[in-house]
Amino acid sequence: MTIYPMNKDLSDYEMIAQDFPFYISINEVRHTFPAHRHDFLECSLVIEGEGHETINGVKHPMTRGTFTLLLPYQVHEIVTTSPTPLRLFNCMFAMELLVSSTNNGSPYLQSLLTENQQPYLHIENQFLIPIENLLHDMVQEYNQSHPFRNELLTLKLHEILMRFQRTRLSKQGTELHDRAYISGNGSIWPVIEYIHYHYRDDLSLSGLSQHFHIHPSRLSVEIKKHAGINFLHLLHKIRLRHACGLLSATDMSILDIALEVGFSSYNVFARLFREYKGVTPSDYRYTNSLHKRNKLHHHNQLTTF
Repeated sequence: MTIYPMNKDLSDYEMIAQDFPFYISINEVRHTFPAHRHDFLECSLVIEGEGHETINGVKHPMTRGTFTLLLPYQVHEIVTTSPTPLRLFNCMFAMELLVSSTNNGSPYLQSLLTENQQPYLHIENQFLIPIENLLHDMVQEYNQSHPFRNELLTLKLHEILMRFQRTRLSKQGTELHDRAYISGNGSIWPVIEYIHYHYRDDLSLSGLSQHFHIHPSRLSVEIKKHAGINFLHLLHKIRLRHACGLLSATDMSILDIALEVGFSSYNVFARLFREYKGVTPSDYRYTNSLHKRNKLHHHNQLTTF
């Protein structure tokens, strides 16, 4: 019997705000974390214990200093082999978070998303301490409500990813491969990145096909292969995720939100929102604002002496 991996979406996690799709924590794997895949990116750093991780069928060891970057929809599982738990930082974040904070066509971001790179590396001790301290700072910052919290976390995330990619490129010697990637040869990720940048536009599979000089049939297959869903589903998910952020964080009218995220009419937006989210946009806004008020009230009770 075929065992299919679990599929997880960032929206499955209630603790992750729709207007800031980011989460970081320190976790323990005592035995096995079963095979799964998800629609977001994830990076991790092992701080204690030993084990191994299997990514798309390829196994690699995990010890203190192992840093891993997982692209969306890569199937992976973790097994602990030491008598003590495998302890590691885990950071989950949506593609939109990277895209919204970098320039269109950023060489760093395109390099980071190049396919067929080794998804992990072992960080030597002299380079490990600064990254570990940075991750500790991110955990503390995430659990506070200081001004500019989200902006600072985004900057720290980029610093960690840049350090990782700089080390990965130096070990792999992939400068020529990187230049070939930037020119658009052999990777579908520039297309997916483009959709994340231009989701407000009137995008179509045929238009993307012409823009990237890829046959529509092949483009459709590659998007499904790498994003786990077809083009239209991907576009709707991106638009609706941004709509959820606006519903949570602003007082914009629902019609203005629908138009802002790229839908041609309120009716289309409302129908798709209910289809994907199971509630109406107004119900989502009410429930989310109530959750925020309860969370704020609970926080004030904890911090009142």
